[in-house]
Amino acid sequence: MPQFLIRPVFPADHAAISDLLRSAYGLQMQRVYPEALVRQAVPILTRSAPTLLFGGRYYLAEVGEDVLGIAGWSDISPFGRTCPLGHAHLRHLAVAPDWQGRGIGRALLEHLKVTAGRAGVHRLHCLCPLNAVPFCTAGGFQSMGEVVLGLSPEVSLPAAQMCHELEQGIAPRPEVIEAGATL
Repeated sequence: MPQFLIRPVFPADHAAISDLLRSAYGLQMQRVYPEALVRQAVPILTRSAPTLLFGGRYYLAEVGEDVLGIAGWSDISPFGRTCPLGHAHLRHLAVAPDWQGRGIGRALLEHLKVTAGRAGVHRLHCLCPLNAVPFCTAGGFQSMGEVVLGLSPEVSLPAAQMCHELEQGIAPRPEVIEAGATL
């Protein structure tokens, strides 16, 4: 696994995050969905709410100035409702196309599990595009069934409803160091 840093997202990261989300989602989704649907869905799926993005629950992986990946979790569902106590949603997990397959997404997901677990989350939900189901399954998520996400009145995206029961008290993996952490 390459050496990289996982740190909280800051407002100055917004443009780099937007670019990464568009390129990663576009590339990955075109493997499963028709091109026209990808063109319509990606701008909607990559829109991030600043209140969530900069709320201390989004993290990015970086090497120097290069943003390699992003992932976040929220106790607000993608539909804008507050989750039940102990539940949260995985949000915007993406890795830059040139860095995919190198363990960055897995490291970000593990980091999210730790931070969410420390915050009292015991069940992590995910509305997962079909291209990401194998990744989420490998990360411990269970499929609850297929759903259709109404992204707009004109755009509907087949997806999977998934969830993961978090282990309580898990520690971060030693090769992942959060910015500001002391050794």
